[in-house]
Amino acid sequence: MIQPYLGPGKKLSFTTDSELYQDVYTAVIKEVYPDRLDLAITLHKGYLLLIPIGTTIRWLLPDSNSTYVSTVISRQPAKQTWSVTIPTEVKRVRKSRVIAIGSGKGGVGKTTLAINLGLAFRDLNQNVIILDADIGMANIEVLLKLNSPLNLTHVLKGECTLRDILTPGPAGIKILPGSSGISAFTNLTPIQFNRIISGFADLENECDQFIIDTGAGISEVVLRFLEAADEILLITTTEPHALMDTYGLTKALAYRNPEIKPYLIINCCESEAEALKCSETFKKAASRFLKLEPELLGWIYNDKLVSKSLKNQKPLYLTNPNSDYSMQVRNIANKLLGKKVTQTKPSGIVSFLHKLKRSFR
Repeated sequence: MIQPYLGPGKKLSFTTDSELYQDVYTAVIKEVYPDRLDLAITLHKGYLLLIPIGTTIRWLLPDSNSTYVSTVISRQPAKQTWSVTIPTEVKRVRKSRVIAIGSGKGGVGKTTLAINLGLAFRDLNQNVIILDADIGMANIEVLLKLNSPLNLTHVLKGECTLRDILTPGPAGIKILPGSSGISAFTNLTPIQFNRIISGFADLENECDQFIIDTGAGISEVVLRFLEAADEILLITTTEPHALMDTYGLTKALAYRNPEIKPYLIINCCESEAEALKCSETFKKAASRFLKLEPELLGWIYNDKLVSKSLKNQKPLYLTNPNSDYSMQVRNIANKLLGKKVTQTKPSGIVSFLHKLKRSFR
């Protein structure tokens, strides 16, 4: 419903379909009529904001999953007023799915999973975009040896759009590079966050899977990305402090939305039994104290080839698709696509060789 947002004095954020006006702007409603809204002409970056007649306005409404648009129908600079049609809802057929990956602490393999999961999806004929949303500590660009002249910093400053920073990555995936070492953007303003949201809408039909590599920990930006995603993937290791930090992140999410249904991924485990034990402990605590039922999406063995791939800046899924790590990430991708996955359990000599091979990597 658009009505609660409409009224004299109310402020609304918007973007447009014009190539000349691609930032996020603020409009102040002066009057509401049956057929139009009269808006105050405001300043943007020191200049009068004069949107051309006929331009389509896309409203960025907080806490709304609907898309509303208007058309500019008049401008009256002498009265400091411009008018648009009453916002109408646009029915959209959503193509892409947003998957946000979070962790309670750094160093548990979150970014590595984001990259390799994207490659696994691409291997399964999915078009993939990965957003490096670890604001201030982004490193996907480094891990993939990319060198984009534009990144998320420029989007947040209003200098370009998300589409402008879209960068080709390995095997056909696309990357939206983040910003590194920019502490000023660790807490985004509503306008900055809307610049990112506006870019999401523009890229809606560009991919099947939109993966967000969030920052580690429990910041407001991380929580916003996670709670807005279609799927929440929380990755942890078997270390007690990593599990506790992931529980803390889950608790923060549950406080904001008691209906969330996060997936859990156990990374760097030594065996299936260890992963299942950690998962059960985590799920019991979440069920008892948070009234949540996290689902174990998968586990990933402690594969020493991962660290080698990071040093070489080449994703393991590409250099060794049959490694333990790659096969388990592929299993996770298949599960997210709704495909049945059978976990094979090596036994006897096969199991012995399997473990011996891992110990020498």
